[in-house]
Amino acid sequence: MGDFDTSKDYQLAGAILFPMAIVGLTCNLSVVFFLKSMPSLNNSFGSLTLSQATVDSFHQFLFSFYVAPTIFFRNSFMYAISDQCGYAILSAYQICCFSHVLISFNRFVAVYSPLSYPVLFSKWNTRKMIVSCWVLGISIMTFMLQYG
Repeated sequence: MGDFDTSKDYQLAGAILFPMAIVGLTCNLSVVFFLKSMPSLNNSFGSLTLSQATVDSFHQFLFSFYVAPTIFFRNSFMYAISDQCGYAILSAYQICCFSHVLISFNRFVAVYSPLSYPVLFSKWNTRKMIVSCWVLGISIMTFMLQYG
């Protein structure tokens, strides 16, 4: 093996992570603003996608402005609050995963059972699904981190 200086690898990791997270944040915020401006997406699919893009924006925001600087600067205060930020990141990721499942289910019903789509994905049912997704994601992470 060669002689490699690995003492600054954390700075390289932070420098790579920051622009990647900024691109993710920018793309998700673009989706949020696009969905809000398109009247044709004022439906169940648009609401589910808006919820997913919102929570993913929060997730990418934390990676951009907490994880990347923490890795790059190795700030002791930022490490001290890593439990709380880690909880927020994991909860956002869990909600994002549940949102993807709901969006997939939405598309599945739209294609394979279009007659039942208006009943399953009414505005009221869609709102209940979104709230359930958020509550379930936060509850699971709380339970796993407290008792797991």
